[in-house]
Amino acid sequence: MSTLQEAMVKAKVVEKSDVMNRHAEGDEFLSFDDLVPVGRDAAKRSLKRILAEAEELIREKKWEDMAALFRPVEEKAPELVEHGLDTVLRAKVAFALGHLNRFDEAIEELSLCVERQPDNFLFQSSLGFTAYNSLFAAANREIFLRGKVRRERMGLAHRHLGKAQELRPDGVTNFYREGMLFKNIERKIEKALPLFQRAVANWDSLTEEQQQARHQERKNFVKALYQTAGSLLHSGAAKQALKAMKRCIPIDEKTHYLSLVYKYFALGKIHFEMNNFQEARDALLFASKVKINENDDFVYELLGRTYLALGNPSRALEIINKVPEKRRRAYYRWTEADILCAMKDFARARSVLVQSQERDNRSRHKALLRLAKIDYMTGNFAESMKHAAMAGRFFQDKWGNRYYEAVFWEALGAYRSGDRGKAMELATELKAHNPHYPKLEMLLERLKAEGSRK
Repeated sequence: MSTLQEAMVKAKVVEKSDVMNRHAEGDEFLSFDDLVPVGRDAAKRSLKRILAEAEELIREKKWEDMAALFRPVEEKAPELVEHGLDTVLRAKVAFALGHLNRFDEAIEELSLCVERQPDNFLFQSSLGFTAYNSLFAAANREIFLRGKVRRERMGLAHRHLGKAQELRPDGVTNFYREGMLFKNIERKIEKALPLFQRAVANWDSLTEEQQQARHQERKNFVKALYQTAGSLLHSGAAKQALKAMKRCIPIDEKTHYLSLVYKYFALGKIHFEMNNFQEARDALLFASKVKINENDDFVYELLGRTYLALGNPSRALEIINKVPEKRRRAYYRWTEADILCAMKDFARARSVLVQSQERDNRSRHKALLRLAKIDYMTGNFAESMKHAAMAGRFFQDKWGNRYYEAVFWEALGAYRSGDRGKAMELATELKAHNPHYPKLEMLLERLKAEGSRK
């Protein structure tokens, strides 16, 4: 055989080999690992060993050890990566990273898992939950998320929680979690309510056997029921909220997924909104007896308002005084001032509000407006006008909108101070934007009548 013929034969052999290689590498039915499985079998044994080790670390909550042992996966378990067996390990590593608040790294791992297996419910749910957790961590100032990054993270959470809902439409947890995302992160309770209701309805639709099999979702069913009650109350459906809360309390009687303080406070709040003040008092008194930490001051604040509504300001003040003055937050001091006003102790009420507004850089307008009303009640109309104007300026600077309640009280202070021109200017502005504001027509009629007599 000539040299040329030998070269041609070798070229054909190489060409045939290349074709076989390309076919085997790109064929979904047969790979070299299938043809010669010894390497893949060894990798499978490694996977079994590594996953057992990972599970043990997870049970012991050794999150730092997990991250150190298995990340980056490409370096710590190259044999799994080589044979495409690293996906489950990445999901477990992401679980540990989430517990360490290393959310960006966890999301990176889970995004790869989802890319490889887009219809895997656990991967979709885990990615949505990790994004969700990062947003709550940011809200608690444990990590920093702002602006575009925060918006993108919310989109990621919604997208993958939604995909998990599609994959398991009879589930509970992912509907509950997206509801919490809308409610507590985006403050969109109207969007949260249907998700909480869906979570509850899904649980209710399960048979007793199915509920036992999916017992891990019961906790989120109870929490969804609790959130349903709160969201219904926010939307004005107090009777439905009461029904949901009365169902939630006995269901959680043995498990206590939610503290007694929160459940009975919620029950008291619903009764308060329905003007069932005696029932509200009883629920809140019980909540106050099972208080477990000093941050439960909200129980005493609402209980104080309830006693005030029952016509017992002295008892209301006793309740308010259970929290040391240095720990009374702004909203607490507003109620304290209201109680003191009911007792005709305007000087002390004024002092409370002055202290409150000096320390409050978020809702100072509420204390200032109360000061305006006290000044008006005590005949100090110039001071009333000043405090109302301060409330209006603060609100506009802080929130970018006109504070029309402050406009009315500034107009009223101007009227009583004899500055009818200023009063008419402010009252006319209020009429243009809020024509049905209480007693505005009365003020305008007085101003017009006095103007016509001149």
